[in-house]
Amino acid sequence: MFPDDLTTEVLTASLRGHNARNTAIANNIANAETPGYKRIDVSFEAALAQAVESDRSRLSRSESSLPTFGGTSRAIDDFMPGVRSVDTTTMRVDGSNVDPDDEMAQLSANTLAHQTVVSLLDKRFAQFRTAIMGR
Repeated sequence: MFPDDLTTEVLTASLRGHNARNTAIANNIANAETPGYKRIDVSFEAALAQAVESDRSRLSRSESSLPTFGGTSRAIDDFMPGVRSVDTTTMRVDGSNVDPDDEMAQLSANTLAHQTVVSLLDKRFAQFRTAIMGR
């Protein structure tokens, strides 16, 4: 959106992570009764924190205090949530390791986190509107 607006980029990347996790949880719930199905998990917080730290250190090493519009690659631009199959446990006789109650709890927590990020993005865009329109 804005070339050097790390805050908006981090929030957008976080939304991608929460969306991927939501999809994984929905797949787990849908396949809870499928024999041999192994749940999938999405982890992105550590990778996102590492990308942010990398970009912060790049910005602090910058010789100019002016924004650098384009031309440089940022770690946040390459961020992708990590999807993995969890096959270390088997909860049922049919070989599945999905606990629907646990998945529903994770879905609730992920939904709350997603809504929080959306709210923060809304506030960020309101700041931009205020700066542009002067109100």
